[in-house]
Amino acid sequence: MGRSWLGVVGVVAAAAMIGCNSGSKAETSGVAGEEAAFVLVPAVGGLGQALSVRIEADHSAFEFGATSLDLGAGVVVTAVTVLDGYTAVADVMIDPVAELGARDAAVTVEGRTTNVPEAFTIISESFLIEPNTGKMGELVDVAFVGANTAWEDGYTWASFGDDVYVTDFDVLSPTLATARIAIPPDATPGPQDVSVESGALVTTLVDGFQVDRASVTAFFEPDEAYQGDTVAFTVTGLDTNFGPSSYIEFWDDAGLNPDITVLELTVIDNDNMFGRLQLSNAAKIGYRDVVISNGTEAVLVPEGLEVLDAPPDLADVAVGTVFDVYRSIDPVSGELYESVVGYAYFIIPLDPPCGSSPPPGDGPMPYDVNGVFPSPPSGEETAEDCPNPETVSAGDYVWYESDVNIVTLTKDVIESTGQIIYYGTDLTLDDYRFGKYYDLHTQGDPEGIPEVTLEGIQPTVPGDYYLVEPSFANLTHPRVESFEYWWTPAQTYPTAIFSTSISGTLTSGDSGFAGCVPWDDGVHTYTPAELLQLEPGPVSFSASSYIEGPLYGLPFSTIQVNQSTSVLSTSASLTLE
Repeated sequence: MGRSWLGVVGVVAAAAMIGCNSGSKAETSGVAGEEAAFVLVPAVGGLGQALSVRIEADHSAFEFGATSLDLGAGVVVTAVTVLDGYTAVADVMIDPVAELGARDAAVTVEGRTTNVPEAFTIISESFLIEPNTGKMGELVDVAFVGANTAWEDGYTWASFGDDVYVTDFDVLSPTLATARIAIPPDATPGPQDVSVESGALVTTLVDGFQVDRASVTAFFEPDEAYQGDTVAFTVTGLDTNFGPSSYIEFWDDAGLNPDITVLELTVIDNDNMFGRLQLSNAAKIGYRDVVISNGTEAVLVPEGLEVLDAPPDLADVAVGTVFDVYRSIDPVSGELYESVVGYAYFIIPLDPPCGSSPPPGDGPMPYDVNGVFPSPPSGEETAEDCPNPETVSAGDYVWYESDVNIVTLTKDVIESTGQIIYYGTDLTLDDYRFGKYYDLHTQGDPEGIPEVTLEGIQPTVPGDYYLVEPSFANLTHPRVESFEYWWTPAQTYPTAIFSTSISGTLTSGDSGFAGCVPWDDGVHTYTPAELLQLEPGPVSFSASSYIEGPLYGLPFSTIQVNQSTSVLSTSASLTLE
């Protein structure tokens, strides 16, 4: 995927020097005694490229049937067509092995030749596009075919001038790319330069795309709707071609945004259709371009719908809390590092729902039953592009409170999403007290969550534990030998769980792990039969004590199935051989 559609308009500089000779000029060439000055547009071409080059004169100079152009060795001019006294067009073919660099142009009119120094430059890169025309109000998919190019996805971008927007640019190979362009209904008709920028190198196809004077237009009603609304809409087109395959998308400045769903769409005829749409309760605020496509034609309605802010519905607020301890063992020194994380948030789940969780993977079952299991799929390949759920303020801070201490969480707004989260800063194990159930208190916000106390909702694990053996400093372990490990009691049973795993790549090629939920008796073993199902090489070891709290909810919310958890986890690494 490329960069933002705003792109960078690059221009390959071309210079044309004015040739000057003494002597007279025919009357048809301008003022008697004055030589014409010529400029070539474009003044650059790529190896192997066939292109049309305009020859422009500063006064009437060209003669029909008596004008020619010579660009030197390796460039064949197959024809010159005089449009008027000021403009001629030459059909040019550049040899794939022509010498690179600037070269003079020789313009001959009625036997008189004018030399234009360094009027044309040959570069190694060039490209062609298809199609090279589009109507005002249309979206067009354009294919790019490069010669001697080295395009890279994410590094290369295209531009079509000031009046045409590139909404998407995908590099398929170093010489192939595709773009989707949007031509606003008020675009200026006429030629547009097409440029491809790849790092510092910019290659331009002068007048490469033509904005047609013909136009396609559509009107979308209503022109505004609130977050969470379900509304009826109509589309009226002019010279459009709506049909059974037509569909509607909503774009913002970042491209296609799926936070508006078309529930129904009925096409009446080529120029009329109606339907119903639903806005997510977290739909992005602001204007949307409406894109109406039928597979072969796409019509753009700029800023056709404005999404308005709707106040949060506190009856739909869910609560999330975290209070965990994370430990890691340095793989070289064996030194133990520790951090304590605590945060809370108040969130309105997406309506309609969006995305799906990956299917749960198999794993060890309590207790003392070892096994080797594939890791559950991450779900990243099928992840939907979902909006960020709206969060609600509960004041400047909230706090966890037990019978022995208070942990304060301060308000933070995530800059990229605007979401509100309450973080505990600089927390240590002195803040995390084992075997407790903490109340959650809110300061209260007049425009959000009021002052409230949720009693006993955030647990901590029953007891502290540490891994004792083996030392994980530079640890290498043969797979043909049992791997025995020891820990101090975590006091997990019967209210909590203690689990361990060794994760790596299975001999089947899948990612996976050897796992166990052992009794909390301080010692356990992974057998050679299990270790031999993991590929030799670096693997990770983890041990976790884990506990779940009760189901709960805010007193004014219909969502009463929130559940807090807490974990004390230890991670280490070793090498299997």
